[in-house]
Amino acid sequence: MNLLVRIFETGLAVWFVLLAAIVVWRMLTGEIDATGLLRHDPGDDGIAPERVLSVIAFPAVLASYVLTALHADMSVNAALPNPSENLVLLLTGGNGLYLAGKIART
Repeated sequence: MNLLVRIFETGLAVWFVLLAAIVVWRMLTGEIDATGLLRHDPGDDGIAPERVLSVIAFPAVLASYVLTALHADMSVNAALPNPSENLVLLLTGGNGLYLAGKIART
């Protein structure tokens, strides 16, 4: 059973890395158009701060949780650790600021 889990872990990690590489490659070759990703409207030249915050905050919080999960003792409990209150607060706060920026612009 332990060998099966290791094979699954390795396969999943390889799949995530390949998926990320495909997305980055397609963005670099222009197959995925990322222009205007941080703009509120397509015709707007300014950058929307709420979009910048969400693009920065969500991956940072997710990376923090992943690093916490990697250091957890999985031999005691086979489940992922519960996210800390700070992580949940950062995610909800970031989403709240994003929505507040959207509402303020309308």
